[in-house]
Amino acid sequence: MKINTSYPYPVLYMNNDDYVRSAFRTDIAIHEAFGEVKIHVQYNLENEVMERLIEKERSVYLIHVECAQTSFRNVYRTTKNELEVSIPTKKLRGKIDIHSFVIANERIEGYTNPSLNEWFQGIALTFEKGNILAIGDAIETTLYEENLEMLDLPSIAKVTKSLKNEFMEVELNSDIITISLPAYEYSQYAMNAKSNLKDTILATVILPSLVYVFTKLNDNQEDLEEYTWYQVLDKIFADNNHRIEDVGSDSLSALKAAQMVLRKPLKASFEEIEKRNRMED
Repeated sequence: MKINTSYPYPVLYMNNDDYVRSAFRTDIAIHEAFGEVKIHVQYNLENEVMERLIEKERSVYLIHVECAQTSFRNVYRTTKNELEVSIPTKKLRGKIDIHSFVIANERIEGYTNPSLNEWFQGIALTFEKGNILAIGDAIETTLYEENLEMLDLPSIAKVTKSLKNEFMEVELNSDIITISLPAYEYSQYAMNAKSNLKDTILATVILPSLVYVFTKLNDNQEDLEEYTWYQVLDKIFADNNHRIEDVGSDSLSALKAAQMVLRKPLKASFEEIEKRNRMED
C-alpha cells in the first residue's frame, strides 16, 4: 500500500513540518496464535487540539490493514489510545502492510491549532469526513504458511461406532484419541462430517471430546505424555506461545483451550447455520 504524504492541507507527520511541538507515534505489535493474527496498537499523540477532537469523537485513530496476496483490505477505528484487532489467518498470506492515522470522523469547520506552522496560522481550515489529520508509524510483515499437518486433528483422533453404549465415550490411553458414538449418532456423524455442516459437527462431537481430554491432563499427565496425541497437542500449544501444562488452570480453562485449538468452533458453527438458513429463505 502506497501512502500519499502530500496534501493540500496541514497533516501532522514525522516527515514534514506542518506542525511544531507535536508528534504522532504508533507502536504496532503483531503475532499469530491459533489461526488468528493478533494486532496490538498503542497510539501516542502529542497535540492537545487533536486529542480533544478524538475525545469528542469528531476524529478517530485508525489502522489500515492490507494483504495484496489475498486482496484483504480493512480499516479499524477507535477513540481509545489502544486497539486490539484479530483477523483469521486464512484471510492473510505473505506480505501484510499496516498503516496508522488520525482521520476526521465528521466534517470539521473552522479548525485552528496553535501548534500549526506559521504558514497556516490565521487560516480557518475545513476537514471533510475521512480526511487525514495525522500519519503515524507503519509496519510491513510477512506471514508464512502454517504447518497444517500438525493441526490435522484426525491424525490424533478417530470417531468410531459403539454397539453397546448409549452415550458418547472418549478413550485416551493410546496414541490416538478414540471417540465412540452410539449407532444412530455415528451414522449421522458419518453422513454429515464432510457436508456443509462439517463445522457444526465439529462443535457437536470434537469440541466436547477435546474438553474432556483437557480436563484429564492434570490427573495423570506423566502417564499421558508418552502418547502421540499428547505430543501433537503439546507442539500445537508451544507453536502458539502457550504451555499445555497450563491447560485446566485458572489462566487457561479446558473449555477455552479446546476452543482455541479448534479455532473458535462455535462461531464457525453458527456462521454455517446462518448461511444454511439464508439459503433456505
